[in-house]
Amino acid sequence: MHIEKLVLWLNNGMRREVEFLPNKVNVITGRSSTGKTEIMHIIDYCLFSSSVKISEDVLNENVDWYGIVVFFNSKKYTIARKSLFRAKCSDQYYFSSQGEIPQHPHANISENAAKSLIEPEFGIDSDVVMPFGGSNLSAKSKISLRYFLMFNTISGNIIESDQGVFFDKQQIKRYREALPRIFDLAIGIENVENVLKKEIASELDAKIARLEKKLKAVSTKSDLFQKEQSGLIKKAKELSLVDPGLNLTDSMDVIRSLVDDDHVNAPEGGWQSNDEREYFSVQRKIQNLKRFLGESETYRKNMTQILDSLLPIKYLQDNFSEIVKTKSLSSLLNSLKLQLESIKKDITSQNPIVVQVKGEIKKLDDKRKVLENELLSTPSKIKSFGSMKEKYIFLGEIKAKMDLYRKDGNEMLEQMHEEIDRLKVKREGVMVADYKDQRQVVIGLIEEEVRGYIKQVSNVLENYSKHLPVFDYKNKILSLRKPKSAVIEHIGSSSNHMFLHLFFSLSMHEVAFINHSPFVAPFLIIDQPSRPYYGQSKNSDGKETFKHDSDRYKIEHAFKLLDTYVQNRVGNGGTFQMIVFEHVPKDIFERNPNVHLVEEFVQGNKLIPDHML
Repeated sequence: MHIEKLVLWLNNGMRREVEFLPNKVNVITGRSSTGKTEIMHIIDYCLFSSSVKISEDVLNENVDWYGIVVFFNSKKYTIARKSLFRAKCSDQYYFSSQGEIPQHPHANISENAAKSLIEPEFGIDSDVVMPFGGSNLSAKSKISLRYFLMFNTISGNIIESDQGVFFDKQQIKRYREALPRIFDLAIGIENVENVLKKEIASELDAKIARLEKKLKAVSTKSDLFQKEQSGLIKKAKELSLVDPGLNLTDSMDVIRSLVDDDHVNAPEGGWQSNDEREYFSVQRKIQNLKRFLGESETYRKNMTQILDSLLPIKYLQDNFSEIVKTKSLSSLLNSLKLQLESIKKDITSQNPIVVQVKGEIKKLDDKRKVLENELLSTPSKIKSFGSMKEKYIFLGEIKAKMDLYRKDGNEMLEQMHEEIDRLKVKREGVMVADYKDQRQVVIGLIEEEVRGYIKQVSNVLENYSKHLPVFDYKNKILSLRKPKSAVIEHIGSSSNHMFLHLFFSLSMHEVAFINHSPFVAPFLIIDQPSRPYYGQSKNSDGKETFKHDSDRYKIEHAFKLLDTYVQNRVGNGGTFQMIVFEHVPKDIFERNPNVHLVEEFVQGNKLIPDHML
């Protein structure tokens, strides 16, 4: 992409055009308050900005329409937008797919329609979506080309900033949120295909999570019903509907039959007492076995203490040669050593009896739980229905609960398990690439590019000419450190900040170019890189001049850096356009072959020249 023209249709019927060249550093220089910075705002306005800083006085009050003629991939477009009304952006657009400049524009397209025609030129389609949401951005919403345009400007507020801000519009929340979400796509760390895979994987993960949550709820409901069954069975037995001698499973079978046939024989008592005796017998056995395990553990701890007290024996044996040798002493030491080894073996080895006892406890505990459930479902005494009405009410309650159980029961649980398994298999088939390694490679590439820029202008970086760049990926900022040091330097002087911002933006564009990213358009608008050096002082004639003699040398190197960048890009088969607004005299940069002087805004020549008002 490059911008061919800026067009202003004035209220008086006149038309002002400013032309720019591709693959050049296009410079507009001149006096202050002549409208140079306004050009950046106008380009932004024509590219669908929802808020803009175009001045009302002199400029907007005299302009009817603003427009730009742009080239995208050999296609020429004209995009024009009605001027602001009471400081509000207009929704009226003129669009020409042939790059025609009308005598007077008229609204012929909506903003959304114009965006839909331009966004594909930036590589943006419905698949280019936000990977995750925020307070001002929705996950999976389409990424606007407006967010990628953050890579295309260095405003006056940014050029000498020492606040760690390297992108414009970071004071606007949605742009601040968008930056970390689009950054990997913009410079080619990640591609759209992987973003789509992430979206699919995220949807599948969400479905699986929802089903697992529902499964847990249904399982809990089923477990609650299983527990409730004991109460139903117990009440049915009390009301002589179920034989007290039946177990849980058989009792439930009888209850199911009651839904269709309420005739069952009255039971006989006498079952519960035998079952209770067995339950308490099992409980006593478990307690006795646990007591045995406790005594076994106490024995092991005692042996450990004895072992600690015998440890000096090992030292005596190891140093026996230094002790007065006697037969009785040697015999004693050998005896103690055998005891030491025996105790150590007892402590470290797994006692088979203990293992067997633990297994027996588990079996008895399982049996205890079964007996406990049986007891819960067994009535303490047999009741009878007071009336047929009471009987049918109870059967109705049972039927309702049985219907609920059938609905959310084993069949549903099985279906949910099958669906979860199916989704998990599908999720495993979505191979999402992990770009952590690629990210580190690209960070290294950014720093490598910046090292080259530092070397190119090392003569004007004073104390920082030997420093190494550090790119902070998380905060998207560029810093410097001394060689063989991990300490980030505090950079002094606004002139050094200016160079740091140039290094940053140029490296972003170069890495995007190397990685064939379609999202970052190959143009950069820079507002007054000489700001830290020029314009604050005036000579005897009242003209703006440099603060110090060395400042001219620095800004000459800055233009040489930009000139070389364009030359290298074209030499590598790419394209790149810069538009730079300046105050400095043209002899500062005119010797650079890739720098083109567009106009000088002096002696009445302005964005809107005096003779056009």
